[in-house]
Amino acid sequence: MICLNRLFAQPILLRMTSLSNIENQTLAMAGIFQAVHLCKSLATTGTCDKGALAGTLRSILTLNTERVIDAYGGNPQNIGTGLSVLRSQLDGNTQSRDLDIARYALALIQLGTNVLNDDSTVEQLRIGISRAQAMDLTVDDPAMISNFANLYRSSISQLTPRIMVSGDPDYLNDNDIASTIRAALLGGLRSVVLWRQCGGSRPKLVLSRRQYIQQAESYLSS
Repeated sequence: MICLNRLFAQPILLRMTSLSNIENQTLAMAGIFQAVHLCKSLATTGTCDKGALAGTLRSILTLNTERVIDAYGGNPQNIGTGLSVLRSQLDGNTQSRDLDIARYALALIQLGTNVLNDDSTVEQLRIGISRAQAMDLTVDDPAMISNFANLYRSSISQLTPRIMVSGDPDYLNDNDIASTIRAALLGGLRSVVLWRQCGGSRPKLVLSRRQYIQQAESYLSS
């Protein structure tokens, strides 16, 4: 058993070489893209794919596991939306890219890096996630989503860069929708940390873009 996420649990010694590969990086990057896709969907339409939301939120509570994919319920289909978005964003076709998604993803990656450098925030998140694990609720239960959102707001929202999600004011001012957006962002941060732990970096994302796309296509076709 290995701990995949030193942000949401006490750190232990890891065999990083067993995690640092394109397959694992692709899964974690898909987790990032899925989270920001959910945020945009909620902000612009007021709704989102419930299965994708559950896959993203599940990753917050899945800490100790032997495989990276287990952070997403053990099935690539749980981040199928993220894999599809990853492919669209990285394939080099400007018509298929979504500038909002790209902006949110890059901001989330930077925010996750800054969180990792803030010990007090790391500890606050660890305590908050531990308490959430003790709740006898599904990850998409409204009370659990509210709990995730409050944790994000109290520990993350004041850090930079602040992720400003654009959309319809009627949806953004709806408490339930706003809470779900914050919960999805927390799930996205979980994927950022996992991506970093698997050897992901912004230069590698550019240099290995084709490999990410090929791996995403492999997961989507399986």
